[in-house]
Amino acid sequence: MEIDHTAPPVNLNVAVFPPDLGLSNQNSNYMMFKTFTVLGGVGSSTSDITFGGPHAWVCLPIPSGISTTYEQGWEQQEVGMASSGVGLGAEVAKGDATVGGTVKDIVDTGRSAMGGMRGVMGTFGKLITNEATVQRASGRATFSNSYVTYSGPAFRDFSYNFSLKPVDQKESNYIRDSIVSFFKVNSAPKQRAFKVSRIYELPKVFEISYHGKNGPMEHMNKIGKCALTSMNVVYGGDRFAVFDPDSAPVQVDVTVAFKEIQLLDSEDMAAGF
Repeated sequence: MEIDHTAPPVNLNVAVFPPDLGLSNQNSNYMMFKTFTVLGGVGSSTSDITFGGPHAWVCLPIPSGISTTYEQGWEQQEVGMASSGVGLGAEVAKGDATVGGTVKDIVDTGRSAMGGMRGVMGTFGKLITNEATVQRASGRATFSNSYVTYSGPAFRDFSYNFSLKPVDQKESNYIRDSIVSFFKVNSAPKQRAFKVSRIYELPKVFEISYHGKNGPMEHMNKIGKCALTSMNVVYGGDRFAVFDPDSAPVQVDVTVAFKEIQLLDSEDMAAGF
């Protein structure tokens, strides 16, 4: 299906609110949410998973506070004396001249603590686990070595708050049936078996994009396929009020939180994600 990006698409599977979204100057900027089916794949990068769709669309005004966070997993890890000793032995085998001083420092520390080299070798296991005793006896502090190791990129999170204010009961019903239902139903799985064990068909995933009157916003970050992890709906506004005669709320506030299910690498970043 070809979509005219200068305005939200017009289709039975498309919900647009407010009605002038993408058409008037006041509501020229909007977000588009499209649903997809996860078909499967091995891996977690943007090219590893295949999807079916899109199936349905929702277009809403861009709320305030749009942002994205990029996180990389760098963690501090300590390497114990035994592991450090393996590396030290490798350096000695290579003939690294700087290692001699290190070995001498270890031996001197042990000699001060235990009263001789024989004590160092005979109680080496105790030195590893009793650093406080060594420090007190020798006047030197011994520590495990520390390194920063890379554990990979993190999945991004996105959250949006929409305050939807219908002008009449008809628009309030439209918000309930076409906007709230779109997010609520597509975020939930379908149950396929339920007697001996539960088997679910995965919920739909969402593609999120930002649009203006001239098309997709090139200055905004792209977003990979996302799972809708939580949704909150508040009815009636600050002072609860409804339309007569059917008690449809005069305001519906929707908060949706997403987690990107595709990991990004440097090529994705360069492509605008």
